[in-house]
Amino acid sequence: MTDLFNWLANHESGLSAIAAMMAIVAGVVVVLSPLGAGIRGFFSGDNKAGSGQSQPEQELASTKAQIIEINTPPPLITDKPSIAVLPFVNMSDDKSQEYFADGMTEDIITGLSCDSRLFVIARNSTFAYKGQSPDIRTVGKELGVRYVLEGSIRPINDRLRITTQLIETETGTHVWAEKIDRPAAEIFDIMDDVVDGIVIALCSNIRVAESDRAGRQRPEELNAWALCVRAEILFISQPDSEAVSRAIDLAQRATEIEPGYAASWALLAMLTSVRVTNGLSGNLAEDSEQALSLAGKALKLAPNDPHVLSCCGFAATWAGQAAQAIGYLERSLTINPNNSFARLYYGAALYCDTRLEDCLEQLQLFIQRSPRDLYIGVAIFHLALCYVSLKDYEQAEHEARVAIKHTPGFGWNYITLAMALSGLGRDSEAQAQIQQFNKLESVLTRQRIEDIFHLWIEEPKHVEQLISLLRQAWADS
Repeated sequence: MTDLFNWLANHESGLSAIAAMMAIVAGVVVVLSPLGAGIRGFFSGDNKAGSGQSQPEQELASTKAQIIEINTPPPLITDKPSIAVLPFVNMSDDKSQEYFADGMTEDIITGLSCDSRLFVIARNSTFAYKGQSPDIRTVGKELGVRYVLEGSIRPINDRLRITTQLIETETGTHVWAEKIDRPAAEIFDIMDDVVDGIVIALCSNIRVAESDRAGRQRPEELNAWALCVRAEILFISQPDSEAVSRAIDLAQRATEIEPGYAASWALLAMLTSVRVTNGLSGNLAEDSEQALSLAGKALKLAPNDPHVLSCCGFAATWAGQAAQAIGYLERSLTINPNNSFARLYYGAALYCDTRLEDCLEQLQLFIQRSPRDLYIGVAIFHLALCYVSLKDYEQAEHEARVAIKHTPGFGWNYITLAMALSGLGRDSEAQAQIQQFNKLESVLTRQRIEDIFHLWIEEPKHVEQLISLLRQAWADS
């Protein structure tokens, strides 16, 4: 430890010159946000990290939108240390234990994010490196960070062997390292120790505030936590209708194993709200009410858990309670300002509340700080939809086309582009986009989309504008 503090003293000036990019966690949850139609094809694009395929050449937005180009490194700041946590490597021969390593990575990211003195890179951005052995200097440049944490985990019977190392990206210097061999039942204490060690290394001898830690509820049963992690991974890696149903089953089992674990109820609320937006719901009102009820259970158990708040904000948004969602998401961001999942859906909730300029601000902030996030396409989709509502149809067209390049299987992109083209009077092109949407989506009809608009958005004039553009593009339905 003495050597560590000597290193910090010699590098004090360097610690303030930190690159940053705000993060997400989805803290659990998912990191995902299957908003609406196209969930079956959301990850069907060819822009997987590490595939060697080119990124879109267009800028993510024009100067008006002030969005950075996808290949442009994130902007640097100088007031906080920034860190990226790479996916922990599962050293077990049993690949079914992969979720254990992923879950530990997520929880370490969440723990670090709750310290407002740090900038922590989004889980979705760092998981782009999963299965790779990237050069740490390259990671630092690509993510705009000064520090990277990497580690491995090997479950052996009822024990865990974990190695972690914190590396300064400019020089490759090892700042801090730890080897742990402890009972698996102590996994949450282990993660807290790792978080504390990193904070000490980056911020000298300061600790994560006890009030922040108190807000993060831990499960009593490891199985409940594991089920939630498996549900999230399933939902992210295979976000189709069948996967949604299976993820709901896993989350439901977690609530049965440990009824007092708020994260499982929050995850179940979020997944239930997905049914509302992707055409799985047979009754929008009933499923919306159920999602809100589940969110209420979660918040009663853990009212100050930022992950629970962000998931419940997601659920409330798509259950038609935007004002309520805004309250949850603002509280989540106050507790954990690095939660880019909350940032993205805060923007979406502001859109549904017809606070369009505020929506643009939050979405642009998300895109600037998380340019490698898996949900960058969803963020740009929301941006395009917001420009449609602002009647800036040229900008909306531009953003919708960028969104399609990122996520060509996400059906709502084509609906948004069709509405923008209708606004520009290019009806034949708009109708072509509706045809493309229909090739992707067999469940969502025009009437169901109109019903969803009515559910999401309270302002009548706002809804009428969207429906008018939709009908103009979908004139033969």
